[in-house]
Amino acid sequence: MPSPTFDQLHRQPGPFFLALGGAGMFGANFYLFGSAGQWIAVDCGFALSAAPGGNNMVSVPSLAALEQYDITLSALLITHGHEDHIGAIAHLWQKLDCPLYATRFTARLIRNKLDPKQQWPRLHEIKPLEPVGIGAFQAEWIPVTHSIPESNAIVLDVAGKRLYHSGDWKLDSKPLVGELTAQARLQALGREGVDVIIGDSTNAPNRGASRSEAEVQNGLQDAIRPCSQRVIVTCFASNLARLQSLTHIAFDAGRYAALLGRSLLTMQAAGRAERYLETRPGFISPWELGYLPREQQLWICTGSQGEPAAALARLASGNHPHLTLDPGDTVLFSSRLIPGNEEALARIKAGLKAQGVNVIDDDMAPIHASGHPPQEDLRQLYGWLKARYLLPVHGENYHQQAHLDFGRSLGLQGLLPSNGDLIDLSGQPRKIGTLPWGLVEIQR
Repeated sequence: MPSPTFDQLHRQPGPFFLALGGAGMFGANFYLFGSAGQWIAVDCGFALSAAPGGNNMVSVPSLAALEQYDITLSALLITHGHEDHIGAIAHLWQKLDCPLYATRFTARLIRNKLDPKQQWPRLHEIKPLEPVGIGAFQAEWIPVTHSIPESNAIVLDVAGKRLYHSGDWKLDSKPLVGELTAQARLQALGREGVDVIIGDSTNAPNRGASRSEAEVQNGLQDAIRPCSQRVIVTCFASNLARLQSLTHIAFDAGRYAALLGRSLLTMQAAGRAERYLETRPGFISPWELGYLPREQQLWICTGSQGEPAAALARLASGNHPHLTLDPGDTVLFSSRLIPGNEEALARIKAGLKAQGVNVIDDDMAPIHASGHPPQEDLRQLYGWLKARYLLPVHGENYHQQAHLDFGRSLGLQGLLPSNGDLIDLSGQPRKIGTLPWGLVEIQR
Protein backbone atom coordinates (compact mmCIF):
# COMPACT_ATOMS: atom_id res chain seq x y z
CA MET A 1 0.00 0.00 0.00
CA PRO A 2 1.51 3.40 -0.99
CA SER A 3 2.18 6.28 1.34
CA PRO A 4 -0.63 8.87 1.46
CA THR A 5 -0.35 12.05 -0.57
CA PHE A 6 -0.21 15.58 0.78
CA ASP A 7 -3.61 16.31 -0.79
CA GLN A 8 -5.24 13.37 0.96
CA LEU A 9 -3.94 14.35 4.38
CA HIS A 10 -4.21 18.14 4.11
CA ARG A 11 -6.71 19.18 1.42
CA GLN A 12 -9.28 16.56 0.43
CA PRO A 13 -12.54 16.62 2.43
CA GLY A 14 -12.73 12.85 2.89
CA PRO A 15 -13.51 12.16 5.65
CA PHE A 16 -10.63 9.84 6.50
CA PHE A 17 -10.05 7.31 9.28
CA LEU A 18 -6.68 6.24 10.68
CA ALA A 19 -6.08 3.89 13.61
CA LEU A 20 -2.70 4.27 15.31
CA GLY A 21 -3.58 1.75 18.04
CA GLY A 22 -6.53 -0.47 18.89
CA ALA A 23 -6.96 -2.17 15.50
CA GLY A 24 -5.75 -5.76 15.43
CA MET A 25 -4.89 -5.59 19.14
CA PHE A 26 -6.30 -4.93 22.59
CA GLY A 27 -5.26 -1.66 24.23
CA ALA A 28 -3.53 1.55 23.09
CA ASN A 29 -6.74 2.83 21.50
CA PHE A 30 -5.95 5.90 19.39
CA TYR A 31 -8.21 6.66 16.40
CA LEU A 32 -7.86 9.65 14.08
CA PHE A 33 -10.46 11.28 11.85
CA GLY A 34 -9.51 13.87 9.23
CA SER A 35 -11.13 16.23 6.75
CA ALA A 36 -9.54 18.98 4.59
CA GLY A 37 -6.39 18.97 6.69
CA GLN A 38 -8.10 19.12 10.07
CA TRP A 39 -7.62 16.09 12.33
CA ILE A 40 -9.13 15.03 15.62
CA ALA A 41 -8.47 11.89 17.68
CA VAL A 42 -10.77 9.69 19.72
CA ASP A 43 -9.21 8.14 22.86
CA CYS A 44 -5.56 7.84 23.82
CA GLY A 45 -4.86 4.73 25.88
CA PHE A 46 -2.06 2.38 26.79
CA ALA A 47 -1.53 -1.35 26.34
CA LEU A 48 -0.04 -3.61 29.00
CA SER A 49 3.61 -4.31 28.28
CA ALA A 50 4.50 -7.86 27.27
CA ALA A 51 8.19 -7.41 28.10
CA PRO A 52 9.57 -9.91 30.67
CA GLY A 53 9.82 -8.32 34.08
CA GLY A 54 8.08 -5.16 32.89
CA ASN A 55 5.96 -4.87 36.03
CA ASN A 56 5.60 -1.11 35.82
CA MET A 57 5.90 -0.72 32.05
CA VAL A 58 3.13 -0.02 29.57
CA SER A 59 3.10 0.73 25.85
CA VAL A 60 1.64 3.91 24.33
CA PRO A 61 0.96 4.75 20.68
CA SER A 62 3.84 6.15 18.66
CA LEU A 63 3.32 9.63 17.24
CA ALA A 64 5.72 9.03 14.33
CA ALA A 65 2.95 9.30 11.73
CA LEU A 66 1.85 12.70 13.03
CA GLU A 67 5.43 13.99 13.05
CA GLN A 68 6.38 12.56 9.65
CA TYR A 69 3.28 13.85 7.84
CA ASP A 70 2.85 17.13 9.73
CA ILE A 71 -0.53 16.14 11.17
CA THR A 72 -1.67 18.43 13.97
CA LEU A 73 -4.62 17.43 16.12
CA SER A 74 -7.33 20.02 16.74
CA ALA A 75 -8.85 18.04 19.62
CA LEU A 76 -8.74 14.80 21.57
CA LEU A 77 -12.18 13.32 22.31
CA ILE A 78 -12.57 10.68 25.04
CA THR A 79 -15.30 8.03 25.13
CA HIS A 80 -14.77 6.81 28.74
CA GLY A 81 -12.28 6.44 31.56
CA HIS A 82 -10.68 3.01 31.13
CA GLU A 83 -6.89 2.93 30.97
CA ASP A 84 -6.80 1.53 27.44
CA HIS A 85 -8.65 4.71 26.41
CA ILE A 86 -7.08 7.41 28.67
CA GLY A 87 -3.88 5.85 30.04
CA ALA A 88 -1.51 7.39 27.47
CA ILE A 89 -2.78 10.97 27.84
CA ALA A 90 -0.36 11.98 30.58
CA HIS A 91 2.55 10.67 28.48
CA LEU A 92 1.54 12.09 25.08
CA TRP A 93 -0.54 15.19 25.72
CA GLN A 94 2.42 17.58 25.85
CA LYS A 95 3.35 16.53 22.31
CA LEU A 96 -0.24 16.51 21.07
CA ASP A 97 -0.83 19.98 22.58
CA CYS A 98 -4.54 20.12 21.79
CA PRO A 99 -7.70 20.65 23.85
CA LEU A 100 -9.36 17.57 25.31
CA TYR A 101 -13.11 16.83 25.57
CA ALA A 102 -14.59 14.42 28.11
CA THR A 103 -17.52 14.02 30.48
CA ARG A 104 -17.15 15.17 34.08
CA PHE A 105 -16.33 11.80 35.69
CA THR A 106 -13.87 10.88 32.94
CA ALA A 107 -12.27 14.32 33.22
CA ARG A 108 -11.76 13.71 36.95
CA LEU A 109 -9.97 10.43 36.22
CA ILE A 110 -7.75 12.16 33.66
CA ARG A 111 -6.85 14.99 36.03
CA ASN A 112 -5.84 12.42 38.64
CA LYS A 113 -3.11 11.32 36.22
CA LEU A 114 -1.72 14.75 35.36
CA ASP A 115 1.16 16.39 37.16
CA PRO A 116 -0.31 19.63 38.59
CA LYS A 117 3.11 21.28 38.35
CA GLN A 118 3.09 21.07 34.54
CA GLN A 119 1.14 23.15 32.05
CA TRP A 120 -1.60 21.18 30.32
CA PRO A 121 -3.93 22.07 27.45
CA ARG A 122 -7.51 22.90 28.32
CA LEU A 123 -9.84 20.06 29.34
CA HIS A 124 -13.44 20.72 28.31
CA GLU A 125 -16.17 18.96 30.29
CA ILE A 126 -18.97 18.11 27.87
CA LYS A 127 -22.58 17.12 28.47
CA PRO A 128 -23.91 14.05 26.63
CA LEU A 129 -26.52 14.61 23.90
CA GLU A 130 -25.38 18.23 23.44
CA PRO A 131 -23.47 18.58 20.12
CA VAL A 132 -20.09 20.32 20.21
CA GLY A 133 -18.60 22.07 17.19
CA ILE A 134 -14.88 21.48 16.62
CA GLY A 135 -13.89 23.13 13.36
CA ALA A 136 -15.19 21.02 10.47
CA PHE A 137 -16.51 18.41 12.91
CA GLN A 138 -19.65 18.30 14.99
CA ALA A 139 -19.38 15.77 17.84
CA GLU A 140 -22.08 14.38 20.09
CA TRP A 141 -21.53 12.02 23.03
CA ILE A 142 -24.23 9.33 23.30
CA PRO A 143 -24.56 7.53 26.69
CA VAL A 144 -24.09 3.74 26.52
CA THR A 145 -23.84 1.15 29.29
CA HIS A 146 -20.41 -0.33 29.96
CA SER A 147 -18.44 -1.36 33.03
CA ILE A 148 -17.56 2.18 34.09
CA PRO A 149 -19.83 5.23 34.50
CA GLU A 150 -20.17 7.85 31.78
CA SER A 151 -19.26 5.63 28.86
CA ASN A 152 -20.25 7.13 25.53
CA ALA A 153 -20.32 6.54 21.84
CA ILE A 154 -19.32 9.59 19.81
CA VAL A 155 -21.18 10.65 16.66
CA LEU A 156 -19.17 12.75 14.23
CA ASP A 157 -20.78 14.78 11.46
CA VAL A 158 -18.16 15.87 8.95
CA ALA A 159 -17.92 16.41 5.17
CA GLY A 160 -21.54 15.37 4.69
CA LYS A 161 -21.05 12.02 6.44
CA ARG A 162 -22.23 10.74 9.81
CA LEU A 163 -19.76 8.47 11.61
CA TYR A 164 -20.67 6.48 14.73
CA HIS A 165 -17.66 5.62 16.89
CA SER A 166 -19.09 3.09 19.36
CA GLY A 167 -16.47 3.23 22.10
CA ASP A 168 -16.81 0.32 24.55
CA TRP A 169 -20.39 -0.69 25.24
CA LYS A 170 -22.96 -3.36 26.03
CA LEU A 171 -26.73 -3.44 26.49
CA ASP A 172 -27.78 -3.66 30.13
CA SER A 173 -31.24 -2.78 31.40
CA LYS A 174 -30.04 -2.93 35.04
CA PRO A 175 -26.48 -1.56 35.17
CA LEU A 176 -26.85 -0.62 38.92
CA VAL A 177 -24.48 2.36 38.55
CA GLY A 178 -24.54 4.91 35.75
CA GLU A 179 -26.96 5.77 32.97
CA LEU A 180 -28.87 3.51 30.63
CA THR A 181 -28.04 3.43 26.93
CA ALA A 182 -29.75 6.35 25.16
CA GLN A 183 -31.94 4.09 23.01
CA ALA A 184 -34.27 6.84 21.79
CA ARG A 185 -31.36 8.94 20.52
CA LEU A 186 -29.78 5.96 18.80
CA GLN A 187 -33.05 5.15 17.05
CA ALA A 188 -33.37 8.78 15.99
CA LEU A 189 -29.85 8.65 14.53
CA GLY A 190 -30.90 5.59 12.55
CA ARG A 191 -33.89 7.44 11.12
CA GLU A 192 -31.67 10.39 10.21
CA GLY A 193 -29.04 8.15 8.62
CA VAL A 194 -25.66 6.77 9.74
CA ASP A 195 -22.96 6.16 7.14
CA VAL A 196 -20.22 4.26 9.00
CA ILE A 197 -19.94 2.46 12.35
CA ILE A 198 -16.48 2.19 13.87
CA GLY A 199 -17.29 -0.57 16.34
CA ASP A 200 -16.13 -2.55 19.38
CA SER A 201 -15.18 -6.13 18.33
CA THR A 202 -14.19 -7.59 21.72
CA ASN A 203 -17.09 -10.05 22.06
CA ALA A 204 -18.17 -10.24 18.42
CA PRO A 205 -17.32 -13.97 18.15
CA ASN A 206 -19.69 -14.74 21.06
CA ARG A 207 -23.35 -15.58 20.60
CA GLY A 208 -26.11 -14.46 22.94
CA ALA A 209 -26.76 -11.26 24.84
CA SER A 210 -24.93 -9.48 27.66
CA ARG A 211 -25.33 -10.48 31.29
CA SER A 212 -26.61 -7.66 33.49
CA GLU A 213 -24.77 -6.27 36.50
CA ALA A 214 -27.90 -7.10 38.51
CA GLU A 215 -27.41 -10.78 37.62
CA VAL A 216 -23.77 -10.56 38.70
CA GLN A 217 -24.81 -9.11 42.05
CA ASN A 218 -27.07 -12.13 42.58
CA GLY A 219 -24.33 -14.51 41.47
CA LEU A 220 -21.79 -12.99 43.84
CA GLN A 221 -24.26 -13.12 46.71
CA ASP A 222 -24.95 -16.82 46.07
CA ALA A 223 -21.21 -17.57 45.90
CA ILE A 224 -20.26 -15.61 49.03
CA ARG A 225 -23.16 -16.59 51.31
CA PRO A 226 -21.96 -20.18 52.04
CA CYS A 227 -18.33 -19.16 52.66
CA SER A 228 -17.39 -19.73 56.30
CA GLN A 229 -14.01 -17.99 56.37
CA ARG A 230 -12.34 -14.98 54.77
CA VAL A 231 -13.53 -13.93 51.29
CA ILE A 232 -11.38 -12.09 48.74
CA VAL A 233 -12.85 -10.76 45.49
CA THR A 234 -10.69 -9.49 42.66
CA CYS A 235 -12.22 -7.34 39.93
CA PHE A 236 -11.47 -4.38 37.68
CA ALA A 237 -11.04 -1.28 39.84
CA SER A 238 -13.12 0.83 37.47
CA ASN A 239 -16.26 -1.30 37.85
CA LEU A 240 -18.07 0.87 40.39
CA ALA A 241 -21.25 -1.19 40.07
CA ARG A 242 -19.28 -4.24 41.22
CA LEU A 243 -17.85 -2.33 44.19
CA GLN A 244 -21.29 -1.08 45.15
CA SER A 245 -22.74 -4.60 44.91
CA LEU A 246 -19.99 -6.03 47.11
CA THR A 247 -20.59 -3.55 49.91
CA HIS A 248 -24.28 -4.53 50.00
CA ILE A 249 -23.45 -8.24 49.82
CA ALA A 250 -20.98 -7.87 52.68
CA PHE A 251 -23.57 -6.08 54.81
CA ASP A 252 -26.22 -8.72 54.11
CA ALA A 253 -23.75 -11.53 54.95
CA GLY A 254 -22.62 -9.98 58.23
CA ARG A 255 -19.24 -8.98 56.83
CA TYR A 256 -17.24 -5.77 56.49
CA ALA A 257 -15.49 -4.81 53.26
CA ALA A 258 -12.10 -3.20 52.61
CA LEU A 259 -10.08 -2.33 49.50
CA LEU A 260 -6.55 -3.52 48.71
CA GLY A 261 -4.77 -1.72 45.88
CA ARG A 262 -4.08 1.88 44.94
CA SER A 263 -6.23 1.88 41.79
CA LEU A 264 -9.26 0.69 43.79
CA LEU A 265 -8.80 3.49 46.30
CA THR A 266 -8.42 6.08 43.52
CA MET A 267 -11.52 4.87 41.71
CA GLN A 268 -13.57 4.70 44.92
CA ALA A 269 -12.66 8.30 45.73
CA ALA A 270 -13.66 9.44 42.24
CA GLY A 271 -16.91 7.48 42.40
CA ARG A 272 -17.87 8.99 45.72
CA ALA A 273 -16.93 12.51 44.59
CA GLU A 274 -19.24 12.19 41.58
CA ARG A 275 -21.94 10.45 43.68
CA TYR A 276 -21.81 7.17 41.80
CA LEU A 277 -21.01 5.28 45.01
CA GLU A 278 -23.15 5.35 48.13
CA THR A 279 -21.40 6.27 51.37
CA ARG A 280 -23.16 3.49 53.29
CA PRO A 281 -22.55 0.70 53.94
CA GLY A 282 -19.20 1.61 52.34
CA PHE A 283 -15.71 0.34 53.15
CA ILE A 284 -13.55 0.27 56.27
CA SER A 285 -9.76 0.50 56.34
CA PRO A 286 -7.59 -2.63 55.84
CA TRP A 287 -6.13 -2.02 59.31
CA GLU A 288 -9.60 -2.24 60.89
CA LEU A 289 -10.71 -5.24 58.86
CA GLY A 290 -7.59 -7.19 59.74
CA TYR A 291 -8.58 -7.20 63.42
CA LEU A 292 -12.02 -8.70 62.81
CA PRO A 293 -12.75 -12.46 62.78
CA ARG A 294 -12.08 -14.06 59.42
CA GLU A 295 -15.74 -14.91 58.88
CA GLN A 296 -16.53 -11.18 58.99
CA GLN A 297 -13.93 -10.17 56.38
CA LEU A 298 -14.56 -9.40 52.71
CA TRP A 299 -11.57 -8.00 50.86
CA ILE A 300 -11.67 -6.50 47.35
CA CYS A 301 -8.28 -6.42 45.67
CA THR A 302 -6.51 -5.51 42.45
CA GLY A 303 -4.68 -7.98 40.23
CA SER A 304 -7.43 -9.83 38.35
CA GLN A 305 -5.19 -10.01 35.27
CA GLY A 306 -2.18 -11.47 37.08
CA GLU A 307 -0.24 -8.19 37.37
CA PRO A 308 2.92 -9.12 39.33
CA ALA A 309 2.93 -6.02 41.57
CA ALA A 310 -0.81 -6.01 42.32
CA ALA A 311 -2.40 -7.08 45.60
CA LEU A 312 -3.61 -10.50 44.44
CA ALA A 313 -0.20 -11.60 43.18
CA ARG A 314 1.34 -10.63 46.52
CA LEU A 315 -1.36 -12.55 48.38
CA ALA A 316 -0.72 -15.61 46.19
CA SER A 317 3.00 -15.45 46.95
CA GLY A 318 2.43 -14.78 50.66
CA ASN A 319 4.19 -11.41 50.84
CA HIS A 320 1.39 -8.85 51.16
CA PRO A 321 2.07 -6.42 54.06
CA HIS A 322 -1.57 -6.21 55.25
CA LEU A 323 -2.98 -9.68 54.75
CA THR A 324 -1.98 -13.34 54.85
CA LEU A 325 -4.35 -15.97 53.52
CA ASP A 326 -5.26 -19.16 55.39
CA PRO A 327 -6.49 -22.59 54.25
CA GLY A 328 -10.25 -22.46 53.72
CA ASP A 329 -10.31 -18.83 52.59
CA THR A 330 -12.02 -18.16 49.24
CA VAL A 331 -10.89 -16.02 46.32
CA LEU A 332 -13.47 -15.06 43.67
CA PHE A 333 -12.34 -13.85 40.25
CA SER A 334 -15.13 -11.40 39.32
CA SER A 335 -13.39 -10.46 36.08
CA ARG A 336 -12.73 -11.40 32.48
CA LEU A 337 -9.36 -12.71 31.35
CA ILE A 338 -7.76 -10.34 28.86
CA PRO A 339 -5.94 -12.33 26.14
CA GLY A 340 -2.21 -12.47 26.83
CA ASN A 341 -2.53 -12.79 30.60
CA GLU A 342 -3.21 -16.53 30.73
CA GLU A 343 0.17 -17.63 32.11
CA ALA A 344 0.39 -14.92 34.77
CA LEU A 345 -3.12 -15.70 36.00
CA ALA A 346 -2.49 -19.45 36.02
CA ARG A 347 0.55 -18.90 38.26
CA ILE A 348 -1.52 -16.87 40.71
CA LYS A 349 -4.30 -19.45 40.86
CA ALA A 350 -1.71 -22.18 41.44
CA GLY A 351 -0.18 -20.14 44.27
CA LEU A 352 -3.57 -19.67 45.91
CA LYS A 353 -4.47 -23.35 45.67
CA ALA A 354 -1.09 -24.33 47.12
CA GLN A 355 -2.08 -22.37 50.25
CA GLY A 356 -5.35 -24.30 50.53
CA VAL A 357 -7.42 -21.37 49.28
CA ASN A 358 -10.66 -22.06 47.41
CA VAL A 359 -10.79 -20.45 43.95
CA ILE A 360 -14.04 -19.55 42.16
CA ASP A 361 -14.09 -17.95 38.71
CA ASP A 362 -16.66 -17.04 36.09
CA ASP A 363 -16.56 -20.51 34.59
CA MET A 364 -17.86 -21.87 37.90
CA ALA A 365 -20.47 -19.24 38.85
CA PRO A 366 -22.12 -16.16 37.23
CA ILE A 367 -19.89 -13.67 39.06
CA HIS A 368 -18.81 -11.46 36.15
CA ALA A 369 -20.38 -9.64 33.23
CA SER A 370 -18.34 -8.39 30.31
CA GLY A 371 -18.68 -4.74 29.34
CA HIS A 372 -18.54 -5.53 25.62
CA PRO A 373 -21.28 -6.57 23.16
CA PRO A 374 -21.85 -10.16 22.01
CA GLN A 375 -23.82 -10.82 18.86
CA GLU A 376 -27.34 -10.18 20.10
CA ASP A 377 -26.29 -6.79 21.47
CA LEU A 378 -24.70 -5.99 18.11
CA ARG A 379 -27.85 -7.08 16.30
CA GLN A 380 -29.99 -4.79 18.47
CA LEU A 381 -27.79 -1.70 18.15
CA TYR A 382 -27.21 -2.08 14.44
CA GLY A 383 -30.95 -2.50 13.96
CA TRP A 384 -31.41 0.88 15.62
CA LEU A 385 -28.65 2.64 13.68
CA LYS A 386 -29.37 1.19 10.22
CA ALA A 387 -25.86 2.11 9.06
CA ARG A 388 -24.41 1.30 5.63
CA TYR A 389 -20.82 0.39 6.49
CA LEU A 390 -18.81 -1.13 9.34
CA LEU A 391 -15.17 -0.77 10.39
CA PRO A 392 -14.48 -3.28 13.20
CA VAL A 393 -11.83 -2.13 15.72
CA HIS A 394 -10.98 -2.81 19.39
CA GLY A 395 -9.85 -6.41 19.12
CA GLU A 396 -7.36 -8.76 17.55
CA ASN A 397 -7.78 -9.73 13.91
CA TYR A 398 -9.87 -12.77 14.89
CA HIS A 399 -12.37 -10.56 16.76
CA GLN A 400 -12.46 -7.98 13.96
CA GLN A 401 -13.11 -10.63 11.31
CA ALA A 402 -15.90 -12.20 13.37
CA HIS A 403 -17.41 -8.73 13.78
CA LEU A 404 -17.24 -8.00 10.05
CA ASP A 405 -18.72 -11.40 9.19
CA PHE A 406 -21.60 -10.86 11.61
CA GLY A 407 -22.14 -7.34 10.30
CA ARG A 408 -22.37 -8.68 6.77
CA SER A 409 -25.04 -11.13 7.91
CA LEU A 410 -27.05 -8.06 8.97
CA GLY A 411 -26.59 -6.34 5.62
CA LEU A 412 -23.61 -4.12 6.48
CA GLN A 413 -20.64 -3.77 4.13
CA GLY A 414 -17.18 -2.75 5.25
CA LEU A 415 -13.54 -3.70 5.61
CA LEU A 416 -11.01 -4.69 8.25
CA PRO A 417 -8.79 -1.77 9.39
CA SER A 418 -5.24 -2.38 10.57
CA ASN A 419 -3.17 0.11 12.50
CA GLY A 420 -1.60 2.52 10.02
CA ASP A 421 -4.25 2.11 7.30
CA LEU A 422 -5.58 5.39 5.92
CA ILE A 423 -9.21 4.74 4.99
CA ASP A 424 -11.30 7.01 2.77
CA LEU A 425 -14.89 7.22 4.05
CA SER A 426 -16.28 9.49 1.33
CA GLY A 427 -18.09 6.51 -0.22
CA GLN A 428 -17.71 2.81 0.41
CA PRO A 429 -14.71 2.61 2.78
CA ARG A 430 -11.43 1.88 0.98
CA LYS A 431 -7.80 1.77 2.02
CA ILE A 432 -5.78 4.38 0.16
CA GLY A 433 -2.46 4.48 1.98
CA THR A 434 -0.33 3.35 4.88
CA LEU A 435 1.28 5.44 7.62
CA PRO A 436 3.84 4.29 10.19
CA TRP A 437 2.56 3.11 13.54
CA GLY A 438 4.01 1.42 16.58
CA LEU A 439 4.10 1.26 20.35
CA VAL A 440 6.57 2.93 22.69
CA GLU A 441 7.27 1.34 26.07
CA ILE A 442 7.28 3.77 28.98
CA GLN A 443 7.37 3.69 32.77
CA ARG A 444 3.87 3.59 34.23
